[in-house]
Amino acid sequence: MITMKRKIKRIMESTVTKVVGVVLIITFALSVIFCFDFYVREANKVKGYWWVYKGDKAFKKQDLQEAVNCYEYGIKLHPRHWRAMYNLANIYVVYEDYYSALINYEHALFIRPKFEIARINYAIILSETYKTDKAIEEYKKIISTRPSYINIPFLTNGKKAHNYNRGVAYYNMGLAYRAKSLFAGVNKDTSRFYLKQALESYEEASKILKSYSANYNLALTHQLLNNNNQAGYYYCKAMEKAPMQYEAHFNLAILLNNMKDYKNAQEEFKKAGLLLDSIGDSEKTRYLYDTLSEVNQKIALFAPKGYFKKLNEELESKNKSTYRAGKLVWDTKDDEELIKNFKICAGHDIFMSEGEK
Repeated sequence: MITMKRKIKRIMESTVTKVVGVVLIITFALSVIFCFDFYVREANKVKGYWWVYKGDKAFKKQDLQEAVNCYEYGIKLHPRHWRAMYNLANIYVVYEDYYSALINYEHALFIRPKFEIARINYAIILSETYKTDKAIEEYKKIISTRPSYINIPFLTNGKKAHNYNRGVAYYNMGLAYRAKSLFAGVNKDTSRFYLKQALESYEEASKILKSYSANYNLALTHQLLNNNNQAGYYYCKAMEKAPMQYEAHFNLAILLNNMKDYKNAQEEFKKAGLLLDSIGDSEKTRYLYDTLSEVNQKIALFAPKGYFKKLNEELESKNKSTYRAGKLVWDTKDDEELIKNFKICAGHDIFMSEGEK
């Protein structure tokens, strides 16, 4: 009796197993028949990832043409691979094929709208191709976006990255508005309107980035708008960040000269001249010293006897340097003192007190 029950149980178990197996096979066969396109897409997606991986390896090796071939084939197999589209667009920028770059940035952003770095690059290329209004729209999208943040201690900080991207968007939007100001040409009202828009953008960029470029462009825009004290303040802030960039020293010298503060203008012209000497840019240096000569002539009208000799001695004692291969080179032991001197702008106390009001 017990043996019979065991036999029946074994037959039932074997039958159930076979039935389940047959059902699974039939189900799979039906899924292949009715979902064939799905399986083909998934298979192609896997192959697409492989070709994108090969493209990434070629990209790292700077084999750009091989990377382009791999990315394009990978995207053909996996049409929603936004990262491959982004990398492909970046390569086309290197090739200066801006049309292809814009198309690939657009495709990447269509699939992943909150891909901020791609949107920034996209807007930059729009500006480069004179689509300034469209570029400004893209920067505004970044600024107004409030993405969800992913923060992993010691690995990634989504909020910090987003704030930085917003700062870059504000900065580049300032550049775009300043370009529109230049395009306005002789229409002074329109030009001034766009300069004010640029000013607002640079102000926001300066708060976030606190960089030399943001402060320098903010100063330059104030200068174009004849806001002299504010311009001086931000040139001084720019010098604190990057004291060995000659542009801030030169533009501050121009500003001081226009304000008839010839002594401080002379000091900044000399600093700018020393910096240009160090990089060997003879054309710019010649222009700078021609301008400095005009300032010296103005000072000579009022300067006491022996003023220039004393000034040159002071500059030599502060800025010890020598010429090598036609370029000005600083002595290493004096680098720290030199940088400290160049960080403090001429007219520092006046500008800083006025700018912080």
